[in-house]
Amino acid sequence: MKKSIPILLLLLSVSSACNAKIDIEYRITVVANSKSSYGLSVRAPASDPKQLVPYWHLKAKEICGSKNYKNSQLIKKETQCGDALRVNRSGQKCEVIPASVFGTLRCESI
Repeated sequence: MKKSIPILLLLLSVSSACNAKIDIEYRITVVANSKSSYGLSVRAPASDPKQLVPYWHLKAKEICGSKNYKNSQLIKKETQCGDALRVNRSGQKCEVIPASVFGTLRCESI
């Protein structure tokens, strides 16, 4: 029984982390002279941009509705430290640039 308690605690912590909500920002741009091509950017304070890829695909499906979509290769950027600094009592901190995933998509008829 004692050996099963740490495993149970580990499973509970993993499941609660999976259910945690991420504050996600979407940016959608229409490609010039096109009614079915879009640029889609997903940003969030996640440490690994791979976590954002499923959200990118969900939004792409939402944009295209019942149509299929083809996407470009996705560009993934990790959370970065920007050029701007914030100074407070505890010292200096850089401006945090959140992780992001960008790609273009084209909605196509089924």
